[in-house]
Amino acid sequence: MAGSTVRLRVAVSADETMTLDAVTVALDERGITVTAAAPTIAEPDELLGGDPSAWLVVTDLDGWTHLAEVCELIRGVRLPGVVLTPAPRGGLWGALLEAGAVAVLSADTDSDTIEDTLRDAADGRRGHTPSEVEGLIAQWHVLRDGRERMHRLVRSLTVREHEVLELLYDGATVAEIAARFGVAQTTVRTQVKSILRKFEVGSQLAAVAAYDRYLRPPRS
Repeated sequence: MAGSTVRLRVAVSADETMTLDAVTVALDERGITVTAAAPTIAEPDELLGGDPSAWLVVTDLDGWTHLAEVCELIRGVRLPGVVLTPAPRGGLWGALLEAGAVAVLSADTDSDTIEDTLRDAADGRRGHTPSEVEGLIAQWHVLRDGRERMHRLVRSLTVREHEVLELLYDGATVAEIAARFGVAQTTVRTQVKSILRKFEVGSQLAAVAAYDRYLRPPRS
């Protein structure tokens, strides 16, 4: 529990060097020994020196590629990991748990709870009930499968349709897209209709929203 006289030994990872330094100082002030500190793009071996009994990961999960990198790191580090993230509770938490994290906490979690969770992890206790883990992983599978479906749909677009979609995503109008490519607005509208048909949506707004979910993990 927080304030225990047993000095906890943990490894720490974070996306940014400044965050890594701040977390290291904060843990040291609580009497927790940081045995290794490395970015979330590090190799697993960089975190295993000093005989840590738990591992704290601080990450924004601000992109699909970064999510994959963090999950790969979690799978590679043979330590009970606690993840602190601003990503909303849901599928992204499930991805981390499926990769092997023992607990995921919101970024606004208080210091006492973080320390308690790290101590629980070091003692072999998970931070979520089995039903919570099952539910979060199920949400991750829905999210993952939806993105894989969108990946197939995006790949079905022609090169020009993809260019049109990206311009719509950036906020361009049909008239602006037509002027950029030197074609009639009717040509662009035909390309937009083809995008909507392939995406199985009824409006440009829905197509752009679907593309946004494909490009970025959900933040709400």
